[in-house]
Amino acid sequence: MKNNFVRLAGVLLIIGAVSAGVLAWLNDTTKDLIAQNEAMASMDPAVLEAVMPGSVLFKEEDADFVETMKAENKQFVNLLTAVDASGNVLGKVVRTLSTIKGFNGDIEIYVGFSPDGKITGTSVLSHSETEGLGSRVTTPEFREQFVGKDASGEISESDFDAISGATYSSKSFLSAINNAIAVYAEYVK
Repeated sequence: MKNNFVRLAGVLLIIGAVSAGVLAWLNDTTKDLIAQNEAMASMDPAVLEAVMPGSVLFKEEDADFVETMKAENKQFVNLLTAVDASGNVLGKVVRTLSTIKGFNGDIEIYVGFSPDGKITGTSVLSHSETEGLGSRVTTPEFREQFVGKDASGEISESDFDAISGATYSSKSFLSAINNAIAVYAEYVK
């Protein structure tokens, strides 16, 4: 009886080890495809269109390059490439946090850049601004005033219309835009 138990335990151990090996191999061979599919599924079409009109996906850039950029710019989150349905590159997208705190904290945004260095659009990913006041930085009317601006230098406070009564939020949003411009000018252009 004891011999039979040891033999069955050994068989079970071998089956478990082979199964684990097969699962590990499958995970390793499909992880890039899974990540790409998850990225496509997680991207809200409205965000894609707001940041880079015509895009269907934001592809990740080289991880080592992104890590180097993060080490040099603490508010930088990610650099992405916007592509259309045919796989054509439309431009670059910088994901960044504000360098100046808003009324209740950081604002995190996407900023799209065309190949000729113009802002194609913006989208707010997260904020904790006061609802109905500072949160108006998320409205298309506010965000669209940056579309078409040249990414060759910072945008000054006199070059955009701040939200009345939401100075901190407006300045925080502008600082995020300017941080994205700095990243674009230094690493992409």
